[in-house]
Amino acid sequence: MKNIVIIGSGFSAFTTYLKLKKYNPIIITSTNKELDSINLTTRKNLITNKFFSKKSLSKGNIKFKLKNNTKLHDRLSVGGNSNIWGGFINISKINSEVLKQFKDLGIQIRKLDQDLNGYSSNNKDIRQLRDSNDKILDTANYLNNCIEGFVKSIELKNNLIKIIFFSNKNNNLESLTASKLFLAISFPQLIDLLYRSNLFDINANLQLSEFDHEFILNTNKIIKNKSENNLIIKYDFVRSFKHFFGVQRSIDKLKINIPTYIDQIFSNNKILLDLKFNINNKTLDQTSFKRFGSSIHYCNLYVNAKTISEYLSFFSDNIYGVSTPFINQNKPGPISNDIINNIWDNF
Repeated sequence: MKNIVIIGSGFSAFTTYLKLKKYNPIIITSTNKELDSINLTTRKNLITNKFFSKKSLSKGNIKFKLKNNTKLHDRLSVGGNSNIWGGFINISKINSEVLKQFKDLGIQIRKLDQDLNGYSSNNKDIRQLRDSNDKILDTANYLNNCIEGFVKSIELKNNLIKIIFFSNKNNNLESLTASKLFLAISFPQLIDLLYRSNLFDINANLQLSEFDHEFILNTNKIIKNKSENNLIIKYDFVRSFKHFFGVQRSIDKLKINIPTYIDQIFSNNKILLDLKFNINNKTLDQTSFKRFGSSIHYCNLYVNAKTISEYLSFFSDNIYGVSTPFINQNKPGPISNDIINNIWDNF
């Protein structure tokens, strides 16, 4: 494979890079710096920041008209959602080569232990990914040779893909050509890119899914819900504070004996989000009514009753999706392991 380009710099882009690094793939990622000179709408309802996290914006062409019980997330920054996530992963079926590459990079795979680090789970295979400085893994620290730019559009010609982007280096439009393109971007940015590239059906119907998700406050150190159908991660008081405010550094040595815990529960019950695209108004309107998006693990995008991968295959066999819209998560809990398995099994 030659001239491989990856758009994005979050966990899916990072994992794709590890899988394909022998081919020297090119990574293009937005940094927020180049967005001031581009005529895009700031979407306040998609901005996702935490108090101590790197600040990021959501900008695009399409307005998302969502109900109050729905939250979609968009972070235009190097590292994407890995700037703010909890770093959790299920290692039960992860390819050993991936784990070795993590180890070679100094990435730690920490076991959850209430007494040692303030976390526990009802699944013994849940771990937390941390870097060599004991911070929660932020992929921005591992992708140093990125092209900083916002991808305006892609053009398809003779089995090649021309990628046109606003360069942060000189504030001008530039382009490069790929034989294989990997999309590792969020759902909102994916929809924007398809729209700008004229690859979106007029008035398309979209659907996303996620496992039902909630946080429950309690005073029990022990996880009482032993149901194998649900995945539970328990946070002590300090780790609950850490996660809510976006503190990525380790505070394992900080011990505060407060009998207050938060159970993060991923239930084995899938919920759906239905959206209708209006090309004339450039809006994506929510048509379903259920609460959606609290897990940030929404995935399995359908466009007009076809998976997004099937939909894109009508335009090109050389465009591949690796981010969550392209993942069909089978079990509740972390989605990082599903991202890895999709990349390692299919490419």
